[in-house]
Amino acid sequence: MPRVFCCDYQFLSCGDVFTQGLFHAAQDLGIDYAHADWSVPDLIQQCNAFKPDVFFVVHGRKFCHTNRPAAFAARTAVWLLDEPYEVDDTATRSQLFHHVFVNDQATLGRHPHASYLPVCYDPHVHYADDSPRWRRVGFIGGGNPTRDRYLAALADADLLDYVVGGSWAYASVNARCLSGNITPDMTAGLYRQTKIILNVFREVHHFNRHQIPATALNPRVYEALACGALVVSEWRPEVDAIVPELPTFRTEAECVDLIAYFLSHPVDCEDIRQRCAARLVGHTYASRLQSVLATVGLEVAA
Repeated sequence: MPRVFCCDYQFLSCGDVFTQGLFHAAQDLGIDYAHADWSVPDLIQQCNAFKPDVFFVVHGRKFCHTNRPAAFAARTAVWLLDEPYEVDDTATRSQLFHHVFVNDQATLGRHPHASYLPVCYDPHVHYADDSPRWRRVGFIGGGNPTRDRYLAALADADLLDYVVGGSWAYASVNARCLSGNITPDMTAGLYRQTKIILNVFREVHHFNRHQIPATALNPRVYEALACGALVVSEWRPEVDAIVPELPTFRTEAECVDLIAYFLSHPVDCEDIRQRCAARLVGHTYASRLQSVLATVGLEVAA
């Protein structure tokens, strides 16, 4: 079986969700797997002692600040997860890896040896159960002006039960804030309690001077649907390609009307939710890890 060593990264908002997801994926696939955070001082020694077939780096920025991929005695690969928002930065280091995987197809041309690898969900964490969905509508994520506008519109219409994250610009939204941040397991638990999860995408492009537009879905769509909630989302092109049934909006008024409709029409809500969830059944970390291994020439059966 292939041997994989993964360099982990803890994200500000979603924490260790990728660390957990890839670890569980390796278990599901039965591959030899080891991992460590980018910050451990003996990362090179740990990796080279394990003798992996592939050294797989998640995110990569902080890793590249303290290490060079050439020091690792294995084929190297990186999964860039902030495309296209930070493409000018990621393009300066992606050339250091044998293989590059990007979450958004929009920047495939900016990286050598690049392949598309969308985000996904972890079925060990993100799953539906029979718990009562006693919360109507929620949102979990960082604050930005676009999210502020949509959340305030829902709060003013009394269609928002809670938010997690922030910071938030409107008092009506802050009044519904449960916490500044929570773990992936707690996030999944909230999704299982909620009928509808709002999705509004990231907004600020930190390193994208050509303003390449983002096209990709984010983890929230996959994870909330896997937990049995309906996702009502801001539109992006990848919605049409991956989950065309997903209810989408382009204005605050459309958002409010959609959520009001689904709350008052539970049969339609459940029908759409089931159809959306069925589209994403195979979009797991195990599937993504299989794709990585196949790309580097290491086939593994599920």
